[in-house]
Amino acid sequence: MLRRELARREAGVSLRRPHRLREPVTIICIAGLLLTVLGAWAAERVDDSTERRLLETQSRQAAGVLTSAVLVIEQPLRAALAGQASAGPNGAPTAFRRGMTSSVGDGLVFDTASLWRDDGATLERRVTMGAQPGLDPRGPEVQELLRRALRSPTSVVERIEVGDRTRIVYAVGDDTTGFVAYGERPIPKDRRTPFDRDSAFEQLHYALYVGERTTLANLAATDVDPADLPMDGDTAQVQIPFGDTVLTLVTRSREHLGGALSRWLTLIASVGGLLLTLASALVARQLVGARVRAEDSADTIRGLYRTVDGLYEEQRELSLRLQRALLPAVLPRLSRLEVASEYVAAAQGIEIGGDWYSLVEVGEHHFGFVVGDVSGHGIDAVAVMARARFTLRAYLLDGDGPAAALEKCSSQFDITVDDHMATVLVGVGDLRTGEVVLANAGHPAPVISGPGSTELVEVATGPPLGLGPTSYETTTVVIPVGAALVAYTDGLVERREEHIDTGTARLVTALRELEGEPLADLVPRLLAACGEERADDIAVLALRRINP
Repeated sequence: MLRRELARREAGVSLRRPHRLREPVTIICIAGLLLTVLGAWAAERVDDSTERRLLETQSRQAAGVLTSAVLVIEQPLRAALAGQASAGPNGAPTAFRRGMTSSVGDGLVFDTASLWRDDGATLERRVTMGAQPGLDPRGPEVQELLRRALRSPTSVVERIEVGDRTRIVYAVGDDTTGFVAYGERPIPKDRRTPFDRDSAFEQLHYALYVGERTTLANLAATDVDPADLPMDGDTAQVQIPFGDTVLTLVTRSREHLGGALSRWLTLIASVGGLLLTLASALVARQLVGARVRAEDSADTIRGLYRTVDGLYEEQRELSLRLQRALLPAVLPRLSRLEVASEYVAAAQGIEIGGDWYSLVEVGEHHFGFVVGDVSGHGIDAVAVMARARFTLRAYLLDGDGPAAALEKCSSQFDITVDDHMATVLVGVGDLRTGEVVLANAGHPAPVISGPGSTELVEVATGPPLGLGPTSYETTTVVIPVGAALVAYTDGLVERREEHIDTGTARLVTALRELEGEPLADLVPRLLAACGEERADDIAVLALRRINP
């Protein structure tokens, strides 16, 4: 009897159990499916937004490179025009020919170039080099263009057709001397110019137009078949100053620009949501049945937290990879100079910063370096950093000094437009004498550490980039043989609730204690001594003068 009663009760429990479990499990399944759909939709939106921002960022970076390229193209004409101004009222046609020889000819910057002088009624051609000009030198069209160049504060640019080829006409005038430098640059016949495979922008398709209208008639260069233009799909468009007109750059991604995580995030959210829904339903079933099931669900939740922590670390790693990809992979090896550098991200957070360093060889006996820090964090800060880095690098390679390079950059950055400003230390040094010329845009002063002396360099400091056009003073120092110049960003010396002078004194003391260490060991030990409580990114560049 007892056994039959127990069996009957167990059978009753078994019959009632489906009714007790069906309602909570059904509710959990419906809610989980709705959340899964919502999560997958949100993940797709996040991925689309990330792709859009990355496309716009790379497009702005490409526009910065094009801006530098335009300056390089116009530089021979401007240099030749400056030579005429310094030669006196009658100019120096021979100097123009000599200065433009390396820039005019087949495969060079210009197909043809000429020098003109305003004689009052007309402009008279003084020198002609290279191929036959596309515009008739005696025609009214060229006279009108040259007159415009004399009146324009920038160069004057026009697109002309010469037979079945297209040329870009540049004219740079000086209304004080009346001289105008004129050049014609060819465009490839099929207008196809792909990015190099090792280019930072090889993930982009592009089309470049002269002027604001993106029509085939205005097309200057592209890496796709012109018959496939205009580009369809998600594109970005950037306008670049180009003389008295603009270049319009239209880009489209070749492939997924984000990391592997963002690419598969929608699928992960969908599969993860379904698995989570199933797990939650099973957990609910077990909770109704026994307390042990509830404890098992707690383990599941802890596992989910570990997954979230893992995803957080993966996102942080992706951010660090993007930041490091914009820093030099390898610094140049220079005679008479030992070099070491390091970038360390902030201890917390996944937003990438705008700290950077750069070292370039300038001629046979000189070098240039830059250490900078863009305010704030995130993709926009990195975009400003990339633009500042490539622009300053181009100016230094072009032969500009630190003050001139910063002055030119000061007119290209605006905190009201970019939402960021940048502090920058720029230096150009002589490998033979150890003399270094410094210019500072609101950046922490460097330290020179050598045998018997470790001192903070007193550098004339100007405003950061982004606060408007300004000029900068220079400071000249000499690095003795065996001494090192250490430049850094403020993350190395700043700590919460501590005056920055305390951090600077800590840095000088640490360098005194580490004097004589190889730079490859000195920089990591310096970071350990000064940057252990870092709340901001840190970039360090150390240069030691050694015997040849």
